[in-house]
Amino acid sequence: MHIPMTSGCEAGDMVRVFRDFEIIRLEADWEALGVFLKARKPINWRPIDLNDIELYSMVLGRRVRNLVSLNEASLVRRLMLMFCESELKSILPSVIVHRLARRYCT
Repeated sequence: MHIPMTSGCEAGDMVRVFRDFEIIRLEADWEALGVFLKARKPINWRPIDLNDIELYSMVLGRRVRNLVSLNEASLVRRLMLMFCESELKSILPSVIVHRLARRYCT
C-alpha cells in the first residue's frame, strides 16, 4: 500500500495508525512524497482507538482529528488544490508549478 506523505506526515504517523498490525516493512518513497507500508493483521486483531491521532489534511494544510470538507479551506487553498488537479499547470513554467504545488498541493 502506498500512502501519500504530505508536509507533516511521517513514517512515525503510520506506526501509530497501524500499531495494532504487525508492520513487516515501512519505508519512505524515494520517488515521491509518501511511504510504503506492508503490514499484516494479526489473527487476534482488535481495533485500537484512533481518536487521539491527528492526520495532515491537504484541504486545510494542517493536522486535524476529524474529516473536513473542501468548503472549510480558504479560497486560496481551494483554488490551488483545483489548480493542482487541472491541466492548466502544463502551460506554466515548471519552476512556478513546482513552487505552487509544494506549498499548496502537499
